[in-house]
Amino acid sequence: MLFNDLPSELILEIFSYLHPTDLCLSFLPLFNDRLSNLISHVDLSVDLTYISVSRFLLLLTYCPPEQIVFLRLTNQYSHGLLVFELFASEHFHPERFLRLRSLHLDDIIGNEISCLPPCLEKLFVKFHKKAEYAAKFYQLALQSTTLRQCYLIGGYAFDSKTCFPISSITIERLHMAIKSFPHDLLVLLQALPRLMKLKTRIYTQSTGSQISSVISSSLIHLNMDLQGTGINLRMLDSQLLSQLPHLQSLIYQSYGKSMEDMNDLLKLSTRLKRIQFIQKGLSMNTDIKEYDFNDDLVLAVQEITNHRNSRRTLTLHTIPYPDKVLYLPFVHWNTIHPSIDNGIYDRVERVRINLSESSTACNFPMCRHVKHLTLMSTSESQNGVISTDVISSLISPSSIHHLIINTPTLLIDLNQLFPLTSLHSLDIMWSQLRHYSFLSNIKLLSLISECVSWREIQYLINHLIPRLEHLQMNVTTSDECREILNFLLSPYYANKLISIKICICQTLSDQIKQDLEPIFLSSQWIQVKWKIDSWYLYIWK
Repeated sequence: MLFNDLPSELILEIFSYLHPTDLCLSFLPLFNDRLSNLISHVDLSVDLTYISVSRFLLLLTYCPPEQIVFLRLTNQYSHGLLVFELFASEHFHPERFLRLRSLHLDDIIGNEISCLPPCLEKLFVKFHKKAEYAAKFYQLALQSTTLRQCYLIGGYAFDSKTCFPISSITIERLHMAIKSFPHDLLVLLQALPRLMKLKTRIYTQSTGSQISSVISSSLIHLNMDLQGTGINLRMLDSQLLSQLPHLQSLIYQSYGKSMEDMNDLLKLSTRLKRIQFIQKGLSMNTDIKEYDFNDDLVLAVQEITNHRNSRRTLTLHTIPYPDKVLYLPFVHWNTIHPSIDNGIYDRVERVRINLSESSTACNFPMCRHVKHLTLMSTSESQNGVISTDVISSLISPSSIHHLIINTPTLLIDLNQLFPLTSLHSLDIMWSQLRHYSFLSNIKLLSLISECVSWREIQYLINHLIPRLEHLQMNVTTSDECREILNFLLSPYYANKLISIKICICQTLSDQIKQDLEPIFLSSQWIQVKWKIDSWYLYIWK
């Protein structure tokens, strides 16, 4: 029996196991009317996080935007090109996504899209650190008539003066930074009357006249990070919380060593079902179990809230730096349960270890779920090689996906360390890399620390990491750059690379552009998308 003779139900079942891009690119080019008709009834969830230029161009030709219900795009691996290229296509204008409900955009600057799809309900955006058009995009999102969930991460802090007007009666959940308290926050709440859940970070305390009218807000859950604004709980209550009659849950984060008035905290706890207070900024050497903020005050608060209403809970957190050898991010320590289980360390994802520390003894348990590890040294002189057992006593190597090595090879035995990890990305010097063969799963490699020749790149691709998809490296001359690209972009030598980022000397950028542009436009290299600035040459292939 031929595939085309199978029952429609069975074919649709087979289609459900295929990635949407594989489905479209495999069957639509066949111009089979029956299969095309069946595909037209399939909802497509498309993730273009890792896609080459060739597959992207095929997708523009064959994938129908009208059927896409979920779309994830990232500029991270296309060097800022993917999102703009997609929405600039005539057939992929945002208005063509008639059934799109969820849109995720990563590493954008804000001008890649001029309008939102007509039925979009969820928008998740991570902006580039230099997103010069973020304010315009914020305004576009906060005027939506269909969005229910909106996450705008980075790039800009909402300012009612530069992001105006805004108004939406559909947004119920919002995550974004706000410039000032209380003015900009109150303007936002007035413009979004259906908002029920807000997570935000406040940067400044507004001065001058404030909004005098009473706001009408449906806000139930509020998560506020007040940075170093100087806003305390009493100010927060009088200027905001007292105007939120439906508020049930508050997560309140503050910085600094000043203590909150416990009477204010207790008074607020009688009105809300849940309060989580997080204080950040303790000194490096603080032992959380001996800190004055702990036992008596917390136990008293817990007793009062439990006595008034068993459904209400009040949890206070402090955030320490556990030890000088590990530089950890802020993590939560629950002082209501100051037990010795040390579960806090299981939530640590990033660790930096200084291998120059003379003492390897530590007073904290293993961090078992670390994903990002940096090995560094502040001294070039070291007696002997540090055993992998030292690192294994601090973290679990099997959980490591991203490794940065900023230390001479003699300080650590990489031949022992690499087989214990599940590396996805690696930042290392070429002189440290060439002797190791346990790198078959690495997708992203950075060789920024030193320059490499085209023959070394050839050896790297052919023998060390044949599945490599993303490569970063240095060059010092235009000729070096051309020789490397002659191999990487040659139509006669296949590789798995999707993106290439080459660090160039600022004074070389004009020369490299002049030398390489004619070759990019010719048939000497495979078709790619590329751009260049004063410091980098970006290639998406």
